Amino acid sequence: MARTSILPTDASALKVWAAEVAIDSKKKSFWEKMTGSEADALPVVHKMDLESGPGDEVTTTLIAKLRGKPIEGSEKGEGREQSLAHYTQKMRIDKHRQLVNVGDVMTQKRVNFSVTDQVKARLSDYMAEIYDEQAHMTAAGGRGVGTEIQHYPVGYAGFPNAFITPDSAHLIIGNGKTTSTLTGAGDTNLSTAIIDRAVVRAKKMLGVETAQGARMEPINVDGQKAFVMLAAPESMYDLRREVGDAGWLTLEKAKAAAVGAKSPIFTAGQSYYSGVLLMEHETCVKHAVHTSNGSTIVPTVRNLFLGAHAISVAFGTKGQRGGVRYELTDSDLDHGEEEVVITRMIAGWIKNQFNGMDFGVQSVDTAYTAIA
Repeated sequence: MARTSILPTDASALKVWAAEVAIDSKKKSFWEKMTGSEADALPVVHKMDLESGPGDEVTTTLIAKLRGKPIEGSEKGEGREQSLAHYTQKMRIDKHRQLVNVGDVMTQKRVNFSVTDQVKARLSDYMAEIYDEQAHMTAAGGRGVGTEIQHYPVGYAGFPNAFITPDSAHLIIGNGKTTSTLTGAGDTNLSTAIIDRAVVRAKKMLGVETAQGARMEPINVDGQKAFVMLAAPESMYDLRREVGDAGWLTLEKAKAAAVGAKSPIFTAGQSYYSGVLLMEHETCVKHAVHTSNGSTIVPTVRNLFLGAHAISVAFGTKGQRGGVRYELTDSDLDHGEEEVVITRMIAGWIKNQFNGMDFGVQSVDTAYTAIA
C-alpha cells in the first residue's frame, strides 16, 4: 500500500499550510507580543535585513550621544571637534529543525482524529515555545538550571549566537544584595522596592561611552511609555503577597486605565506599577547561588526588566521553500512506508549589547517562595 503524504502535494497549497502554522505559532507565542520593527519601541527588534537577500549575518550600529560643554563665545573650535563614536554588534542566523515521524499508513488509519490537524497544531505549539525560550534565554544571558526551559538542556550556550551574560551595571541582585549576601529571606524576593530600584537605575544610565552604559528607553505603546517587568510565577506570587489584595487591585486598575491598555502587550500584563507593566510567564531562567558561608545554596530566578530594543531576532526566508518563515517538507523511511514531517526555520537571536554594556534589559535576580 503506497504511503499518502499528510502534507499538501501542490506547491501553493503547501505554502498556505506552512503560512498557517507560522500565523498560529505567532498567536500562541508570548514574546511575539513584544516584537516589532526597528521603528517600534518594543523589547524585541525584528531585523528584516536577511529576509529576502543572501547572507547569514547582520550588523547593528549604535551611534553614541555627543557630550561635553559647547564651545562658547569667541572660544576657538579648531582642535576641539568631537569624534562620532559608534559601536557595532554582529548577529548570525542558522538552521533550526525538528522532525516528526507520523507513522505508516496503518498507524494513521487506526486513530480517530485527523493526523494532519494534529501535526499542524503540534508544530505551531512547538515553534511558539522555541521562539519564547530562545527569546527569554537570550535576554537573560543564559539557560540556567530550572526545568521551566523545556526544550534546551542545562549547559546550552545559545546557537548560532552565544548567550551574553549581563554586565554588572545591568544586574540587580535582591534589594542591594550580592551573590554572597543573598540569603533567601527578607528583602531578597521580588518587591516594589526592587522594581523602584530598577526604574531609578534605568533613568540614571548615561551615554554608552560612560561606565553606566546607555540610558534605557521605555517601550512605547499607543503613546503610553512604560518599562516591562517580566517575572516568574513565583516572583509574581511574592509581589502579590507584599502589596496585599487591596494593593494588587489598585495596580490592576492602573493597568486598565493606561493609554495602551487595549494593546496586545498590555492585555498580556497583570498589573501596572510606577510606570512598569508587570507581566508573568512560566518560561524563566533559574539559578542556584551560593551564599558567603559556602554551604547554603539559595535558589534564584532571573526576572527581566525590559525597555525598548532589549534583544534582536532575524529570520532568513531566502532559500526556504515558498519563502515562508517555517518551511515544511516531508520525507520517508522504510522504502516509503513511514512519513517524516520536517519543519525548518533559519533564525537567530541576540541580546543587544554595545561596548560591553546591555542596551535594553536589566537582569533582576531574586530569591523566591517555592510553591509545592
